[in-house]
Amino acid sequence: MRPQVLLRVLGFFVLGICSTVPALASDVIPAGTVLNVRTTAPISATSAYPGAQYDVILDEPVVVDGLVVIPRDAVATLEVIDVERSSNLKGKERISVRLNSVHAGNRSYRVSTSVVEFKGRSEGKNTAKKIIGGAGIGTALGGIFGGGSGAAIGAVTGGGTGAIIAGSDKQHLVVPAETRLGFRLSSSVVEEP
Repeated sequence: MRPQVLLRVLGFFVLGICSTVPALASDVIPAGTVLNVRTTAPISATSAYPGAQYDVILDEPVVVDGLVVIPRDAVATLEVIDVERSSNLKGKERISVRLNSVHAGNRSYRVSTSVVEFKGRSEGKNTAKKIIGGAGIGTALGGIFGGGSGAAIGAVTGGGTGAIIAGSDKQHLVVPAETRLGFRLSSSVVEEP
């Protein structure tokens, strides 16, 4: 009879230890982690709408404590949260986006990230100056707020703010395919069951 009691006590002990062990590092991505992605299709102010979703590709792996949690080329979902269209190109067009999930193999991560806003323009002759200026401003702001890696994110995001293409005598804001974007996690992420 004593061995059965010993096994039960040992079982409760093991169960107690297992329930207090924190989640593995590979299952958690800390807040503040930057997810760099690349668009796979253009996003146009003329067709985008709040709630529209676009697949994007993770441009760099997500590494936590030296372990790759999400590999490069994992698919992520980008969501449009706001669109402002101009009428006859009066006023600036804007598209605001954020990431809402990342999928890698059989793992799925729901994420809460910073917002990236693209701004168009209303006048026609300063497109190149605005694209270059946007990248410079983005780099400066990224450097102030995020250090070295923040500068790179700011440059990518700032450079994209002037991305405009022409169509039928009018120019509308379009975020081209292959645009690199950086999103900072606003809260930690745990793998969904």
